[in-house]
Amino acid sequence: KAFASNAKKINNKYYSATSLFCFSDFTLRDVKGSYRVSDATLQHSFFKIGSDVEILSLCQYFCEVAEALCPPDLDSEELQRLILNIFHFIVTGKKSAALLKAVFELRALSISGFMPDLVGCLECGEFFESEMYFYTDDGALRCKRCKLDNDKGIYLDATLISAMRYIVYMDLEKLFSFEIPKEKAERLSKITEAFITSQTERRFRTLDFYYSLD
Repeated sequence: KAFASNAKKINNKYYSATSLFCFSDFTLRDVKGSYRVSDATLQHSFFKIGSDVEILSLCQYFCEVAEALCPPDLDSEELQRLILNIFHFIVTGKKSAALLKAVFELRALSISGFMPDLVGCLECGEFFESEMYFYTDDGALRCKRCKLDNDKGIYLDATLISAMRYIVYMDLEKLFSFEIPKEKAERLSKITEAFITSQTERRFRTLDFYYSLD
């Protein structure tokens, strides 16, 4: 966090660089233990996000998640690259909101130390493609033979298994180079949302607002 004096005033030199959904370069100085902005240069503005209230609220959710997962003093370059890519695809409309939400939630968790184990069944190690069960409490897969009796396992078919593995293990440069049917993307979004809720043990207010718009 850093303070920029009077930055909300439209004639302030920091106004554009510190506006919502802007990517900027900052020069900071330490003043009695808190950072102050001494210079700021706008690199890119995702101003189109504000033209649609649903997209705006979804992107606010992404920001809230990023803030929750990234402590102030932690190197967050990969998370920053992820969210910038998400904003790009949101603005261009080349990917569905449901798919982008799922990609962000699962990859952001993986970057932040909550990576699920999707290689194979946690119990027997078998690598099944047709059907598995995903458990949000430990982030693990279990096959049909090894699934627990607590009914907490979320059923995954081959498409969902492959999509989740791709999101977690693929290089960031190729992360958005896949598509799944709309109904699968919506299902995946619900699964990744359940996972992030379980791992962070919190409910995000911006997500509640996003759903209230339906």
